[in-house]
Amino acid sequence: MNAIAASWQRVFGRGRAAAHTTPVQDAAVREPSRWVEVPPVEIAPNDPIIAYFQSASGAVDLETLDLDSPACRALRAAGVKLVVPLVSQGELIGSLNLGPRLSEQDYSTDDRKLLENLAAQADPGGAGRAAGAPAGSGGPRP
Repeated sequence: MNAIAASWQRVFGRGRAAAHTTPVQDAAVREPSRWVEVPPVEIAPNDPIIAYFQSASGAVDLETLDLDSPACRALRAAGVKLVVPLVSQGELIGSLNLGPRLSEQDYSTDDRKLLENLAAQADPGGAGRAAGAPAGSGGPRP
C-alpha cells in the first residue's frame, strides 16, 4: 500500500487494506463505518475563533483551546476534536472539522502533517510558496 493511502486509512480509519492482511484486519475493514452526519456550525463574522483560525499555523485541538467563543462551544458540542483551518490569501474560507478517530487514539504528528499538507492546497499560490517564486509555481524545485 502506498504511503498516502496508508496515511488516509490511518487518519480516517477506513478504506481498503493491503492485499496481504490477517483475518482480524479483514474483519476490521469490513466493519461498517461510524460516520455521523453533523449539522453545519454557524460562525458569526465577529466570533474570535475566526481571527484565531486565520493566524493558526496548523491543526487546532479544540479540547485544549482556551478561547471564549460561541463557535468553539458549538464545535465541541458537535463532537469536533480537531480543526484544520483552510486559509486562502489571508481569508478563512473553510475548515476541516474532525471528530475522534475511529481507533479512539489521539491524532498523531504524522496525521497532523498530512492534514496540514491537505489544507495548504486551499492556497496554492499563497504563503506556502517560496519568497520570490512566481505565483502558482509552488516554489523552486530541486
